[in-house]
Amino acid sequence: MEQTPLSLLHETMLREMPITQAMGISAAAWDGRRLAVEMPLAANRNHQDSAFAGSLSALCTITGWGKVFLMLRARGLDGNIVIRRSQIRYLRPVRDATIRAASLPVAGDAAAYFFELLLNKGKSKVDVSVEIADADGPYVKFTGSYVVQEVTEVGGGGGD
Repeated sequence: MEQTPLSLLHETMLREMPITQAMGISAAAWDGRRLAVEMPLAANRNHQDSAFAGSLSALCTITGWGKVFLMLRARGLDGNIVIRRSQIRYLRPVRDATIRAASLPVAGDAAAYFFELLLNKGKSKVDVSVEIADADGPYVKFTGSYVVQEVTEVGGGGGD
């Protein structure tokens, strides 16, 4: 049976990023444009019974990395993905029992330019925004700049 892109991402995260297992991070949903990644508060709380800022940063960083991983897979590609820089804003304490970070869609022109450079130069970068939010608005806003190189072809999938 063929793996779904989401299950492949989850297995890759557990294998390649041991912190994901320790933090209880799991790939939760992928609709072809947005990736949701979750972790439990219990394993990531601070002394104020809210989420530890370092855990929130790691969750957002991993969500952005996962989004790039899935973008590549959708084009039948694999590559070495690393974060180059990031910016994060903590707007309110997070106390939800399950914390969900969601990537925002990458604009079509930005995705097209990312893939054009990647295929022509063998290296490219893309900015991915991630939010942790509820009905009242965002708790955390994150933007990461991810670099991809050492690209190889694999099976395809679909999505941006």
